Amino acid sequence: MEELSRDELWEICKTLSPELKDAVFSEDTADAIWNIAKLHEMKDISKLGKLTGQVLMGLLPPQFFKDTIKDELGLSEDIAKKASMEMEHFVFNQVKDELNKLYSEAGVKIEEDKEETKIKEKPPEQKKGPDSYREPVS
Repeated sequence: MEELSRDELWEICKTLSPELKDAVFSEDTADAIWNIAKLHEMKDISKLGKLTGQVLMGLLPPQFFKDTIKDELGLSEDIAKKASMEMEHFVFNQVKDELNKLYSEAGVKIEEDKEETKIKEKPPEQKKGPDSYREPVS
């Protein structure tokens, strides 16, 4: 992706909705970026912050976030998946409607990874015979 100047980024920021502006400059967003980077032992926290900001500003569609952080930060597939899911939960979902509006105006459809959002249920336990702790009922 082409590097934008500070002035170009500021001009884009001026066009954002108040909710997205708040998310870009939010202390909660900064804390989430910091915590996710520390949890996964990422060395380039500023790069993670820049990529998160690009999603919030309409420059990087959320569905490409995982692959982008994997490539640009040199993460394993597993770590990139976990980090992107956490970022989606703590940052992107907070402004999901605004992101949908922003990207739909740009003609980009935000796709959710159905596999990642499924709730995995624990399979039911099967009994393996009579319960040895109970007395038989006659």
